[in-house]
Amino acid sequence: MFSDSENKSGTLIFDEIDAGVSGKVAQAIAEKLHHLSQKHQVLCVTHQPLVAAMADAHLRVEKHIIEQLSIANSEINGQIDLPEIRTVVRVTPLKNHQTRREELAQLTGGHSAKDAIAFAESLLTKAEAYRSRNK
Repeated sequence: MFSDSENKSGTLIFDEIDAGVSGKVAQAIAEKLHHLSQKHQVLCVTHQPLVAAMADAHLRVEKHIIEQLSIANSEINGQIDLPEIRTVVRVTPLKNHQTRREELAQLTGGHSAKDAIAFAESLLTKAEAYRSRNK
């Protein structure tokens, strides 16, 4: 699929390439992305903890929608304005094992906090072992 890309691009960007998959397919995607990362910079947007765990660097991206009434405009034109909507995006580097584990636990969802943390820890351990074997 990406055999021709090896000589054409330094950066590959994937936006939710793993949407709608789970389990073995998500793991296969994570491994393929790791393989691609050996020759390219790979940026990947994912909600899959299996894929996120494989990353060398992990960033949390949060989107917040803020509604503000424009009081100044209301006073000038005498009309009630609709709220001004702004979208704020915050990007936070997850710099250590603990913050990555907590983020992966949140991505797993549906588990107790203790089970989610244990699962996230196992994902990070398995991903590190895979990356070490496949450098």
